[in-house]
Amino acid sequence: MITLALAFALTAPAAEPPETSKPVGVTRDEEKALLEKHKKAPPRLPMPPADPTNPLARVNNGAFRAYYLPAELRETRPAGATSGRDADPAMTLDNTFKVKLFWIASRANNCYYCLGHQEYKLLGAGVRDDDIAALDGDWRAATPKERAAYEFTKKLTHTPHLVTAADVEALKKHYTAAQVAEILVTVAGYNSTNRWTDGLNIPAETDGARFKKDEIKADFSTFKTPTSDKYAKQTTTVAPVKLATRPPLEARDKVEAIWKEKRTATLPLADAKATAEVWTNGPAPDWAAFLATFPKSMKGRVEGLRAGMEKGALGAKLKAEIAWVAARNDRAWYALATARDRLKKAGVSDNDIWKLDGDRKDLPEAEQAALVLAETLTVAPWRVTDEMVERCRKSFKDAEVAEIFYHTCNAAFFDRVTEVAGLPLDK
Repeated sequence: MITLALAFALTAPAAEPPETSKPVGVTRDEEKALLEKHKKAPPRLPMPPADPTNPLARVNNGAFRAYYLPAELRETRPAGATSGRDADPAMTLDNTFKVKLFWIASRANNCYYCLGHQEYKLLGAGVRDDDIAALDGDWRAATPKERAAYEFTKKLTHTPHLVTAADVEALKKHYTAAQVAEILVTVAGYNSTNRWTDGLNIPAETDGARFKKDEIKADFSTFKTPTSDKYAKQTTTVAPVKLATRPPLEARDKVEAIWKEKRTATLPLADAKATAEVWTNGPAPDWAAFLATFPKSMKGRVEGLRAGMEKGALGAKLKAEIAWVAARNDRAWYALATARDRLKKAGVSDNDIWKLDGDRKDLPEAEQAALVLAETLTVAPWRVTDEMVERCRKSFKDAEVAEIFYHTCNAAFFDRVTEVAGLPLDK
């Protein structure tokens, strides 16, 4: 694996940490070349054996999930349902529009695998190569409504800790509250998926035939298609190039004061009937009641998040530590309080919880390795290295390493949704 960004390999001072563990394609042609090359990339866990009988394994992402994750941790959906508008009548946004948001989130995370899939999906929807190229920062032809969603997607991806109620209000000028919630949960989900596919460096499939449609005349055999003169020299304003680092963690007393502040939800919770569709075991926490805004499409997500907290091969303490480290770096205060409660339930003292903000050298090597990986995957997934994963593999089985990724991915979704929605802390 190349360890320096292509764009800065010749100019970055040797003492600086790498911008990314893999090159950023600064231009459209560079990006296309990297996507094509990624078809032969070595994954960070061994490639699962082919299983043509398993519908989950039709694409490499699904194959990794099916092989490495236990069934109870895979997100489930009602039989026959798919993600998107048809899966949930409460979701009203155009699916191609949401694929464009997925493209922007994947570009922002430098996730080759997901970016390639969105290229194929957009071509399959009849979107021209020039219009895909424009998503990389030339938003002049987009409507104000589209630009608002693009800006929100980029900000929620790169700097979730800076998203405020004002950003939600800006979206509400163009979208209903339910549509803002739909943008939030879908973009948060894209951030979760990016961290799984890119963190594991899952290679792209050899072609995009599964996305091809008879009426569409586009080349699905290669990403290296011609780029028009208009966009040949455009450089990205979306990919992670020279991003500001996140600020140091706040002191304990400041965080505890934040927890005591009154929080005002920016988006409404679902009603009791919808909530009962996703949560049947006693009073629902606010996060589940919010996701119930889309009871059909989010039922599997709610079950997956709940299963992640309660099941799997990793111990409750390590899973809660991962949630804490992720929420701490995302400044996701609702999620952080939830992680604190889980840590206490796992027998961790208050003082030991706050020690997780330090160098963590008093923890066993296995936990240190897992939390370094989780922290990097949370803040800057494009900086995860082969060495971080190999360090985890010295202490964990491969399926357990996959679970470390899985729980960090869940945190990327949970942190963004609960904090942007401004959910009051559960009592």
